[in-house]
Amino acid sequence: MYDLRLKSSSVEYAVMIGSFSKGEVCMKKVVLFADPGIDDTFAIIYALSSPDIQLMAVVTGFGNVSKEDATKNAAYILSLAGREDIPVITGASRPLTGEYEPFYPEIHGEDGIGPVQIPESFTYAAKPFSSILDITSSNKDLYFVDIGRNTSMALSFNLYPFIKESIKEVYLMGGAFLVPGNVTEIAEANFHGDPTATNFVLESGLPVYVAPLNVTQYAQLKEEHIRLLAQKSKNPFKNIFKPIFDFYQAAYEKLQPDLEGVPLHDLYTLYLLSNLKNTTIIQKKIFISTDKPTQGFTYADFRNMENEPKSNHFININFKYEDYVKNVLSILLEEIKGK
Repeated sequence: MYDLRLKSSSVEYAVMIGSFSKGEVCMKKVVLFADPGIDDTFAIIYALSSPDIQLMAVVTGFGNVSKEDATKNAAYILSLAGREDIPVITGASRPLTGEYEPFYPEIHGEDGIGPVQIPESFTYAAKPFSSILDITSSNKDLYFVDIGRNTSMALSFNLYPFIKESIKEVYLMGGAFLVPGNVTEIAEANFHGDPTATNFVLESGLPVYVAPLNVTQYAQLKEEHIRLLAQKSKNPFKNIFKPIFDFYQAAYEKLQPDLEGVPLHDLYTLYLLSNLKNTTIIQKKIFISTDKPTQGFTYADFRNMENEPKSNHFININFKYEDYVKNVLSILLEEIKGK
C-alpha cells in the first residue's frame, strides 16, 4: 500500500531539478493547535515554509509537554524563522476531565524539542485564549488544524460557538483504526489524552478530516532525507533538522525497531490539508470511547451499507508516499516565506 523504498538518489534528483510540481497555489489560512514536541516542530516549520499555507496563529496546550513548555517552544520556533508576527495563543493546561495527563520526555526530550536548548535569555509574549476571536472575527474560510490533544479546540467551540461560522474545515491528527494504539494497546495518544474534547469537536457540525495513526505511521522520513535537508536546505532550521531527527529516531528505535524511517504524524496532517488529491478519503462517522478501560479507542463502521447516513467526518485511509516525500523535501529545502 505504501512504498517506503524510495531511494535517496531519486529523491534528490526529483527535488533538486524541480521535476516535482507543487501545483496551483491556493493559500489556506491555518490556525494550528499544537503541543511542540518534535513532530509538532517539523509541522510548524512545514507550515511556515509551504506556499499553500498561511499560518495565522499557533494555539498551544498540554500534550507532549506542559502548556508552558509548549508555548515557549512554539514562540522560539517562530522566532528562529523571523515570524514573531504570528501570534502564539495559550490554550488548555489539562484535559476537560481535569485528570493528570503524563508527558513523554523519552520521545521529545525534557523540554520538547529533543536536544535543542532554548537560551535562558529568550523572551516572548504569548496572547490569551480569547485572542482566537481576533482571528476569527477578521477572517473567513479558516482551517482549524489540531496536531495535539483537542482540548483547546473544544474549548474554543464551547466558549465561542459563533466562531464556527469563520471555519471552513477542521483537520485532526489522531485515532487509530484497525491497528494497535501507541499510548495503550488500542488508543492513539491525542484522542486518548482527551476523548471528551475530541468527541465535542467531531460533533461541532463542521467538516472534520482525520489523519489517523494507521496512516501517519507510514509518513516516514529517513536518514537520507534528513541528510539532504541538512546539506542543501536554505531554511533557517537547517542546522537543527538532523539533531532533532536523530533524537526522535533514537526514541523510535526503542519503541518500534522495525520501522525503516521515522513517522512525522503532525507534519503529515498539514500535508493532507494541502494535498487531498494525493490521498484516499472515506466518509464515515467516527466514534471514540470515553470509558476508562477503552479510553480513546476509535472506530467506524467500515461496512458498505446501503442507505448509510451521511456524516461530516472524513477519514484518511491511504496516501501516495512518493508524493509525500517529494512534497516535504521540496518545501523544507526552500527559504521560509516572508511576512
